[in-house]
Amino acid sequence: MLQGPGLFFYNAFDPAGLVSLDKPPLAFWIQTAFAAVLGYSGWSIHLPQALAGTTSVALLYFLLRKPFGRTVASIAAFLLALSPIAVAVDRSNNTDAWLVLFLLIAAWLALRGRGLSLVFAMVALGFAFNVKMLAALVCGPALLAGWWLSSPLDWPRRLGWMFIAGLALAIVALSWAVVFDLTPERLRPQAGSSRSGSMLELIVGHNGIERFVRDRQPARTAPPAQTPQQTSGPMAYDAVPVGPLRLATPMLAAQFAWALPFALLGAVLAWRRRRAPVALWAGWALTYGIVYSAAGGIFHIYYLATLAPPLAALAAIGGVELWRRGAAALALGVAATALWQAYLTGTTLGWTATWIGFPAVALLAAAAAAWRDRRLTALIGVVALIVLPTAWALSPVFSPGNLTLPSASLPRWLGLDDGRGPILSRTHRSQAHDPKLRSFLEAQRGTAKFLAATSNALLASPLIIHSGQPVLPFGGYLGNDPIMSLDAFAERVKRGEVRYVLLWPGRRPADFDAWVRGRGTAVDPALWRSLQAEPRRAIALYDLAPGSR
Repeated sequence: MLQGPGLFFYNAFDPAGLVSLDKPPLAFWIQTAFAAVLGYSGWSIHLPQALAGTTSVALLYFLLRKPFGRTVASIAAFLLALSPIAVAVDRSNNTDAWLVLFLLIAAWLALRGRGLSLVFAMVALGFAFNVKMLAALVCGPALLAGWWLSSPLDWPRRLGWMFIAGLALAIVALSWAVVFDLTPERLRPQAGSSRSGSMLELIVGHNGIERFVRDRQPARTAPPAQTPQQTSGPMAYDAVPVGPLRLATPMLAAQFAWALPFALLGAVLAWRRRRAPVALWAGWALTYGIVYSAAGGIFHIYYLATLAPPLAALAAIGGVELWRRGAAALALGVAATALWQAYLTGTTLGWTATWIGFPAVALLAAAAAAWRDRRLTALIGVVALIVLPTAWALSPVFSPGNLTLPSASLPRWLGLDDGRGPILSRTHRSQAHDPKLRSFLEAQRGTAKFLAATSNALLASPLIIHSGQPVLPFGGYLGNDPIMSLDAFAERVKRGEVRYVLLWPGRRPADFDAWVRGRGTAVDPALWRSLQAEPRRAIALYDLAPGSR
């Protein structure tokens, strides 16, 4: 994207502009801007997400300070900062940190209650759409509920402003995708992870229907002996059974819901006094909770970052509401939260783990409410309840796991099995990330336009990053995108644009693999490979130069 305005605008994955990323461009534009100013590096690309996460914490504070006071606002900001999945996502180059920030901006605008503020809220939601597509629109009903309950306008004017806001949302959300699709295919990349190369089809298909329905049922985990080079598809997803209690699964709940009892009580107890903000936060949590509970297709733990702000807000509201109602009420909230945390800890770390001692201390503090002492309950109980979320939040710092699919996991940090399998628990070095391979290709490339061709973007990425040269990922992003026909690929080979091809066993498109194996000559691995791999699963390099066979 730094190599040309067209590559930047169309969110291109590769320097040749053959395929785009399978997400909208806004967050990647921001990353590219930081890289342009600070230089291309992992630090400069990760910095924007860290800043977005920090800004989200501050914005949540300001959202809650006016309707609920400084105490609630401070607690909510503190809980969001300690939300394990938020910490994991904000330390990655995934775009969910920006999705959350734009949703919070939209919430701030919606709660102002004015007609024009609703329009600007929908504009912010449109920006969020251009970060994560349909994932942003899940928050729409909650924003509308918060605005409706805070607006002093009469019904006709409300409906009029809602119509204008809907138009604003549609224009902002779809403008880039429409421009992308209206551009002739020869002048733009193919939309990654789409069947037709269309961005609008990507919105409805891969980033829509496929989140709920997939051709194959995902397996629970990959066999221990396998690596990402040996497995693909469903095994790369978090296969948690779909249903109303899905988010109560300990590994999922531990990402964002350590204070869930306080949040539930907050939604109930504060409803009469502050209906608009409570409706927004509760609606936000409910709509995303329903969608994630029903998503039987592509599902990753890091999606749960969108649930961190409403849970933090409602838990802070609930804690202060219970404090106002006396020691017995506060003790009830502390005890319920302690039992919930004990369940999460026992299920993920084992029921003999010493970590269960912290919820036990909170339970004892709740029992101290018999002496009608709220301060003792708050001091001992609440402090004990913070320990476990803090430890989980620190886990992605000291044990990051799979950097492509970020998550928090105290079991992983402690060296225990967290039940997610090797693919989701740790990052594996790509076989294409081999200095000897890169040196060989650069030395033998000759006049070919492309340093190499690969069956998918996962093989192309290390070569592009470390050489800056174009690589042709003829299988698209994951190896199953029809970005070009076999005839078109053969024509590029005939013109001398491609000489070397990297193949990954088991990856599509199979017809390309067969054609390459039939026309090319396998290059001796001793000439280009320095990384060890299981022979049956190792990548292979083929030479397609005339007369090489």
